[in-house]
Amino acid sequence: MSFMPKKIKRNRAFYIDTNVALDYITARNREATLVLDKIRERGWKCISSSFLAMELADYKKDSLFVIDKAIEKKWEMRKILRETYNKDLRRGDFEKVLDWFNGFKQEYNNLELYDFLKTSDDWQGAQGISFNSNLNAPDAIHLTTAILGAIGGYCQIMITNDKQFSQEARRIIDDYKLTRKLKVMTISEVKKQFFEKKK
Repeated sequence: MSFMPKKIKRNRAFYIDTNVALDYITARNREATLVLDKIRERGWKCISSSFLAMELADYKKDSLFVIDKAIEKKWEMRKILRETYNKDLRRGDFEKVLDWFNGFKQEYNNLELYDFLKTSDDWQGAQGISFNSNLNAPDAIHLTTAILGAIGGYCQIMITNDKQFSQEARRIIDDYKLTRKLKVMTISEVKKQFFEKKK
């Protein structure tokens, strides 16, 4: 006869999309900050793809270019937009980017980055999603990574605030018959389901 505890505390794990990480880092979405802090307080994990780090680096480099370079030079908006892809950042700027990212990882220390896209089959899966959906390449990579993470038991919920990504991801997860493995939720939905008292 085996003894079963009355209550098992289920550890949850959330896959976070880049827009959610940016909401947290920049404090541009208070609800995202509160929810991610509550996830950490509960001891739940957040995971994402290593690709998130590269997208965050792109964001910070764009920010440094626009704020420190283009505005300082008093460029007009059209020129800033044209020159964004011709950045002239230097080593000191790249160090700022790395320091900024390391500061985020240190502050939000329950985020783990994984590389689930390891085999050519994994990349074929990402390509299949890309060719058969309205998702751009970064979103196809994130969704494939979240699906592989869910199949491997690393996460159960993907959080994004991107409406189109959310709709397409739900459709794809349903098509792949993975709705028991991975759910897609917004920050508001996570807050409502896990952190608001039920009436």
